Order: sequence, then C-alpha cells, then structure tokens
Amino acid sequence: MHKILVGILLAITISATAYGQSRKAGDWEASIMFRSQSGEGFGAPEGPDEANVKFSSDSGWGFTLGYNFSEHLNLAYEFSKNTPSYNTSFRDAEGDPRTINHTATFYTNNFNGTYHLLKGPITPFVSAGLGWTKIDSNISDGRGYCVPDYFWGWYCYSSSYDTTAFSYNAAIGVRADLSSNIFLRASYGRQWLDEKIGTDKPEFDIGKVELGYRF
Repeated sequence: MHKILVGILLAITISATAYGQSRKAGDWEASIMFRSQSGEGFGAPEGPDEANVKFSSDSGWGFTLGYNFSEHLNLAYEFSKNTPSYNTSFRDAEGDPRTINHTATFYTNNFNGTYHLLKGPITPFVSAGLGWTKIDSNISDGRGYCVPDYFWGWYCYSSSYDTTAFSYNAAIGVRADLSSNIFLRASYGRQWLDEKIGTDKPEFDIGKVELGYRF
C-alpha cells in the first residue's frame, strides 16, 4: 500500500505541475475513494467471559462532498464502507470456548476539516474529523421482521448483532489540482473508535486515494 501511494503521489505531482489550477473560496467538490483499512486485533481475555476479535486488512470504497472556504480550508462529509473478515473467540453461556469466523461490515460517516498548507495546485495537507462508525457482525441475532413488498407480497429478513460508536480520525497527505475541475488526493492516517472490544478500543491505519471533481 505504501509503494502504491508513493507512485500515485509522484504521478499527480508531475501532472499538476503541468496543468493544475488552484482552489478558490466558494468551490464545492466531490470525490470517489479507494480506502485501505489495516488489520488489527483487540480484547485480550482477562477472564472467562472476555471476548477477543481480530479483523483482517481490507480494501473498501467511499465518497466525499466538501466546500472550500478558502484556498487553504475545506470542510467535507465522508462516507466509507469496508468489509473485513474477522475471527472472534469467547465463552458461551455454558462456559465452553467458541470461535467464529465471518465477515463484518464497517459503515463510517465522518465530518472532516482539511487545511492545505500551500495555495498552489500542489499542496500537502493535514486533516482531522469526527463522526460515527457502525460495525455489523452479519450474524443473525434471532429476531425476524416482515414488511409488505409490492412484488412478492411480503419481504422477511432478520437483524444482526451490531454496534455504533463515536469515531475520530487524523491524517496527512498530498493534493494535486490537475485542472480547473479535476483533482487527485492521497492520504495516510489513523481512525479511532470510542467502543471497547474486550479490554481495548479499536483503532486502524487508513490509506486513501481519491479522484475528485470541483464545481
């Protein structure tokens, strides 16, 4: 992932030097995102009922919508989705050890502030934000629901174990405005979740590459 980001940064630097135009106050912008999330493990057992979870690394996607208050300052909404596989070990109600291997879904909503250090078309930046992350285990909790369906009469489904936690993040990166409308952006940072898994609070390394349109 690091080598890919370096290659992209070199390419966008050369392109922006030749063709780029800088941002202006009042510009809106939107982007689509490739998002890499690191694998992490949490919750070393402290007792017979303590659980631990290990998530694998995963590549996901997302999008942003932001507003430039100046050539330096941008505020944006960001949505992203990752689906890492995981395994969890715990003791059931009878005290017997159990292990589950499955795939989780992370839905993250952030509001990020970004400060561009330079006014020109190529600039390093720092960003920070906060929001919330829903982690869905994709394992049924046994509850079922049925709703009317126009084609089939009824549509029935079951809910799953999930949790929603406050999250916050920080990152550094490089942006290149390739033209009056098109930009590329790459960053590397960290995201923290305010939700305990066992004895730990989850945190992940996050790499992002974005292709955007300014309007």
